[in-house]
Amino acid sequence: DATRRPRPDGRSYAETVCALHDDGTLVMADCGSLADAEQAVEAGSDLISTTLAGYTGERAKTDGPDLELLYAMLERFPDVPVICEGRIHTPTQLREVMDAGAWAAVVGTAITHPTSITGWFTAALPA
Repeated sequence: DATRRPRPDGRSYAETVCALHDDGTLVMADCGSLADAEQAVEAGSDLISTTLAGYTGERAKTDGPDLELLYAMLERFPDVPVICEGRIHTPTQLREVMDAGAWAAVVGTAITHPTSITGWFTAALPA
């Protein structure tokens, strides 16, 4: 969680990254905004992601992946691997994030949550 929210252990994000690196662990920063990504890169995160976009109150929750945030992260940090995670529900959306330059993408609910998948198909039909 690379947001600027308080952490249960009282550490700063930078302190958490330092401790993880001291242990030999790579750090993927789950970000909710460009400001989170900036903090994550400053702290030395190995990868940054759009995971928390739309869930922290800083950005509106988009219907699909937060492409605006993805583009901003890619432009601001061209040398840092950027992972697009969150609300990738279709192969077309996956192609779009990969074509944008994402280093990788996480497709979760679209392949693991039958209730959500059924809801998407039901919503696409006339009442």
